[in-house]
Amino acid sequence: MRLVSCILLALLVVFPAFAKSPDQVKSAFLYQIAKFTKFNGQVNPPPISFCFYDLDKGPGAFLKDRNELQINKKPINVILVKKTQQISELSQVCDITYIDETLENDILPLWTDTISLDTLTIGESISFLENGGIASLVQEGNKIRLYINKQHVLQHNFKVQSRLLAMAKFYPN
Repeated sequence: MRLVSCILLALLVVFPAFAKSPDQVKSAFLYQIAKFTKFNGQVNPPPISFCFYDLDKGPGAFLKDRNELQINKKPINVILVKKTQQISELSQVCDITYIDETLENDILPLWTDTISLDTLTIGESISFLENGGIASLVQEGNKIRLYINKQHVLQHNFKVQSRLLAMAKFYPN
């Protein structure tokens, strides 16, 4: 095991391109979350739509041009949304809405009572979960950890598969 760790460390030093940025890791998490979440009971579900407030940086920048990514044999949709859009508009087009930490305090308080039961909201902090968010990708040191507010998940119309729940931490415990 020690040998494997040394080899991996050496590869990261020699080939730094293998090292992933936090935003690349978050985009991979978002894709996996979508794969292990069932958003509706339709036999032939529509493509999964990811909504971001910024497509020039952050996880949205990595997902926007990835035409090869598919869920349920359909390409994913990546949508740019504006802060001024109402939650009712977003819930009609967004399966997953990602809100980065810089926008959490501006956006989430407006949504607290109006978040659609069909939309999975994902943020970047524990306070996001405390304020009504469903999941959060929290950076702890050099790792990104998935936290899920299990109480909120149970109140929504989508189903999260046990494989995703097994790799998550729950808030509150």
